[in-house]
Amino acid sequence: MLAPLALQCMVFAAALMMTSVDAINPIEIVGTRLFEVGSGKPFQVKGVDYYPRPNAGKDDVNNHDIFTDEYEAIWKSHIQEFVALGVNTIRLYAVDPSKPHDKFMCALSAAGIYVIVDLAALCENCAITKDPYPACYPPQLKTRGQQIIAAFAKYNNVLAFSAGNEVNHFAKDMKTNAPCQKKFLRDMRVYIDSCAANMRNIPVGVVLADSDRDANALYYSCRTDPYDSLENAEWFGLNAYLQCDAPATAAAIGPGYNKLLNDFKSYKLPIPALMTEYGCLNKGFATVNGYAAQRTWMDAAWLLSAAFVDVFAGGLAFEFSTENANSKADAPFPFTSFGTQNYGLGYFDPATCEGTAASPCTYKRMPNFDLLAAQYNASKTALLPAKSAYTPSITTFPACPSTVPTLKSIVWASDATKDALCPDLTQTTLCSGDTIFTGKSKGGNNSPSGKSPASAATTTATAVAVGVMWSLLA
Repeated sequence: MLAPLALQCMVFAAALMMTSVDAINPIEIVGTRLFEVGSGKPFQVKGVDYYPRPNAGKDDVNNHDIFTDEYEAIWKSHIQEFVALGVNTIRLYAVDPSKPHDKFMCALSAAGIYVIVDLAALCENCAITKDPYPACYPPQLKTRGQQIIAAFAKYNNVLAFSAGNEVNHFAKDMKTNAPCQKKFLRDMRVYIDSCAANMRNIPVGVVLADSDRDANALYYSCRTDPYDSLENAEWFGLNAYLQCDAPATAAAIGPGYNKLLNDFKSYKLPIPALMTEYGCLNKGFATVNGYAAQRTWMDAAWLLSAAFVDVFAGGLAFEFSTENANSKADAPFPFTSFGTQNYGLGYFDPATCEGTAASPCTYKRMPNFDLLAAQYNASKTALLPAKSAYTPSITTFPACPSTVPTLKSIVWASDATKDALCPDLTQTTLCSGDTIFTGKSKGGNNSPSGKSPASAATTTATAVAVGVMWSLLA
């Protein structure tokens, strides 16, 4: 048996060799655009919403974390589908911070794919509720959000965190629970800012349904306290299904998207907007290879075009796979007919698959998979200016709607909730070749921790070595 010191040296040497592996760089926000940290290359979100719910079995449930190491049999084969689709980003709606996600996140990283992670979920006290403020913000949510941030901070391919999904669906007007959503967002930004010495500044935004578009876009982008730099969302997500016109072409932006663009131009937001769900269903779309109403995805071409680039930073198509539980009422397996919930770019086969070794699910592409891939692969992101050549044109925050109170005028139960400890990324395993980034970069929201590339590589090797040593010597 090797002596502990000898074992430590061997593990450390192995970790040093791992630093030669190409790693994925984080993405940072500058003004209304996204850039790759280090290279300054422009980045647009060409994404898909991902929830690989099997057709049957114990995991045929909503809002479940299917992205952990134990579910590798479900998600592993999908990564090559993402690559074929041309996506660089996926969105996860619910994660369990107590479960390991290394296999999933590192496999995505190796494929060059980023992740937007939702901090809320449908479990009890896991999301903003429909109650009037301040009761709509359960203090347990603050703890959950910080736990997710701490667990995912080590992954350089976390593009952003979402503080919530469509809380405006739960209340009849934004005055009811929007202050709770904004306060939770601020609490998460405060936590990340307090951990700047330990982790990078991963941006926190919010996702809203497309109702009260003007008020929501302005409210979450504004500061009710103009001196509070952590109160506003760092990006604004919109779930909107606007392109339902089958004959539309890439050459002429459709009326729904023209209005969307003009609306957001008028808001003059200093932060990027994202279409966090898009892809309207319509019986008018053509039948292709026996599959009815296949979306053409002209909206993807518009969204990634030069007309949108100064307002929208891309979007995520809804969704990777049709969920049998939602679609079977009017478009049952194998989902060849039009249905109001048949949103998949593909589906799982056979009809009763459970996503287990004994009952595996095989992903079958629908024709609209290839139609979206064509739009994503034709986009010209590389022709956009690099970070060094870009200067934001909007640098001030909009005025807040007068109908909502200031956050500091409300007594919040979350303020009495103790903050989680900051993550120590030197005490954990990283994805191969990854460097620990901390704080903010000049002109952006992320930067390496002030070290030269050689020092950063040493940080990587040390972090990996320490993580492996703990597992071997514990």
